[in-house]
Amino acid sequence: MNHYKYFVGLDLGKTTNAICVLDEQENRCFELKLPNTQQGMQTLLEKLDTLAHFEPTSVLICAEYTSVYCQPLIGFFGGLGADLWLQSAVHIKHSLGLKRGKTDKADARLIAKYCLRHQADKRLFVLTESTLSVLRQLAQQRERLLEMVKSFTDLASDYKAMGLSEALKLHQQTSEVALAGLRKQLQQVEARIEAHIKACPELKTNMALLMSIPGVGRQTAMFMLIFTANFTRFDDPKKLASYAGVAPFAYESGTSVRGKTKVSRMANTKLKHLLHMAALGAVRVKGEMRQYFEQKVAQGKKKMSVYNAIRNKLVHRMVAVMDRRTPYVAAYAK
Repeated sequence: MNHYKYFVGLDLGKTTNAICVLDEQENRCFELKLPNTQQGMQTLLEKLDTLAHFEPTSVLICAEYTSVYCQPLIGFFGGLGADLWLQSAVHIKHSLGLKRGKTDKADARLIAKYCLRHQADKRLFVLTESTLSVLRQLAQQRERLLEMVKSFTDLASDYKAMGLSEALKLHQQTSEVALAGLRKQLQQVEARIEAHIKACPELKTNMALLMSIPGVGRQTAMFMLIFTANFTRFDDPKKLASYAGVAPFAYESGTSVRGKTKVSRMANTKLKHLLHMAALGAVRVKGEMRQYFEQKVAQGKKKMSVYNAIRNKLVHRMVAVMDRRTPYVAAYAK
């Protein structure tokens, strides 16, 4: 375990970053505001270099994971091999107790304090290989295009259902060209995704391993690889199930509080949705999952509770096939 002398908290923004640096005793070394650019990161490094006994391995850098806004930080300090901890904003917020007011400067201080006080629980960021980064970008673009196509087609369906023929005609006339262009672009993106997977033997193999599990389709397998960084971010299926929002938690205290066991709302909603669709698919296919579903429902279990159990089982099977590096083999007895 690294012994850190300094803890850097960054409140990342579109154009600027608020930065706070603390030492081991939680004393503020310095605070500043810098552009969210490579040059801004270079200036931060030069400022850190003025601290006593500073070395790249003596500092832990923490920031909220904000996708695009993280790129200058990741590109600069990740390239130097510095220890980066990108934590969810919700996690940081709920770990620091009550606070009043909000400024970028105050947020940077809170992130630095979180970094110092919770360093034992850190999960260091690992640079995603370029092939997986490209796949992530293509998959996200596909999602955006699907949303735009859906917005056009849903409105047309509403007009048709309500019998508004004139409004429907006007909508089709004014959106026909745009909708055709979106669908063409969507086909091109999907073709690039397929070509990208085929060009990378590891991605192709891992996709095949995941899709060997009944119910797990192409989209579920692809996003599972993306969100887990090719299964390098989670070494425990229980942690992955918790991240995906399919792990049940008890709600009870003493003798008076006896709440239902349920999943947490703090989850990756995209992954949770895909796992639910996978569970529905697994139940439709004749096999052990359908047998399990019918058996539990016959025992009086609620259907959604059983579906969640199946989602959890799918997560455990995905981790298992990736660990064994062999396709899934059903142990179903008729």
